[in-house]
Amino acid sequence: MGGIKRMRFHIGAVPEAPDFSPDATRTPLREPTTWSMQLFAFPLGALACVVVSVLWIILTPLKAVSFDSPGTALLAWGLSIPIHELIHAAVQPCAGRSANSVLGVWPSRLVFYAHYLGELSRSRFIAILLMPLLIISFVPLIACAIGGLTSPFLAFMSILNAFSACGDMFAVGLLLYQVPPGAILRNQGWRTFWKLNDGAGLGT
Repeated sequence: MGGIKRMRFHIGAVPEAPDFSPDATRTPLREPTTWSMQLFAFPLGALACVVVSVLWIILTPLKAVSFDSPGTALLAWGLSIPIHELIHAAVQPCAGRSANSVLGVWPSRLVFYAHYLGELSRSRFIAILLMPLLIISFVPLIACAIGGLTSPFLAFMSILNAFSACGDMFAVGLLLYQVPPGAILRNQGWRTFWKLNDGAGLGT
């Protein structure tokens, strides 16, 4: 009997899929290098950070709270990183519990990632990218707004995660601009390739 396949962890560059060799049927996504992407995405993160901060102040009693503990912000930021990547993985096929799902850190690029080695529909790819922003940054905000409550810890996590999601938002923009709705995508390391669905039924 074969061993149980499950998510794996990786330190270093985003791993390549050994069974995938992009051919002429695949179109490479026009995307920047890791450093360039972070540079281009920074304004998006800054804008998202400001918007979420303003929403916390307007919609919750946050303005009455004193933010005099840098330790709270540091803890919120530290916890948001693994939670962010685990949410990415949870939206992948099999809820991330497959050998195609990889959680990793690329120290030389200051990048944390949740990578999927198999094929994905464009809508699934976009959902994977945006879900941490929705769950970490907006769900606590909406819940506190409805309940008339606030939490400096949740606010810090929400705001800092909005900034951290800048690369995800930038990637969504690339997908919406370059990839047709009916396409399927697959990564080979950092690079992304797409092709039109052949009608076989991707199911992802």
